[in-house]
Amino acid sequence: MLPILVLFIATVVGGWLNTVDLRGRVIDDFTDQGIINASLTHGSRVVGTDVNGSFEFPNLPRQSKMRVDANAYIRTSVPTTQDEIRMTPTSWTVQVLETGTTDKFIKNASVRQGEIELANTHDAVNAVVAPHPGKNAKVLICAEGYQQLEVTVTGVLQIVQLTPGSPGCPPLPTPSPSPSPSPSPSGSPGAAPSASPSPSPSPSP
Repeated sequence: MLPILVLFIATVVGGWLNTVDLRGRVIDDFTDQGIINASLTHGSRVVGTDVNGSFEFPNLPRQSKMRVDANAYIRTSVPTTQDEIRMTPTSWTVQVLETGTTDKFIKNASVRQGEIELANTHDAVNAVVAPHPGKNAKVLICAEGYQQLEVTVTGVLQIVQLTPGSPGCPPLPTPSPSPSPSPSPSGSPGAAPSASPSPSPSPSP
């Protein structure tokens, strides 16, 4: 019985030493806010995060890795002992509403940085900017018949409200002019250069 008892104890103790009950949080690397509905996968086992980005993943092998996924974030792989997991956003989605409403989405709202239009809602309820504008990036949101608004990009989904008024959207720069035509050769102004005459083929013997 002694060898069996020793084997049982070694198995239990060894399993306890080589596994971990992981409790941690998945965080947006730009905002330090928790990411809701992120999924952590190890083998066939999957757990998700709550509204604060927190999770519990019991009985994980210590010397292993798990995959972490979240919508609009770059997939990452981390050790099963890592309790703070930071993820980098890949895109930013903005919904543009009229101030004081919850369902009046503004069509053709433009999202801009400087003189560059990053996205436009067109006839949809939102606009997707990809790649993500960056940490603490500022963008201008405007639409015809509404006051312009500068906002700081936060997270991967943001609701912005515009107030009716003016000046609407500033005009975007016109396309760059086409390259100037090549100068005409000397001779008649505007005359096209004549092609060099091709040599006549030698007669066959």
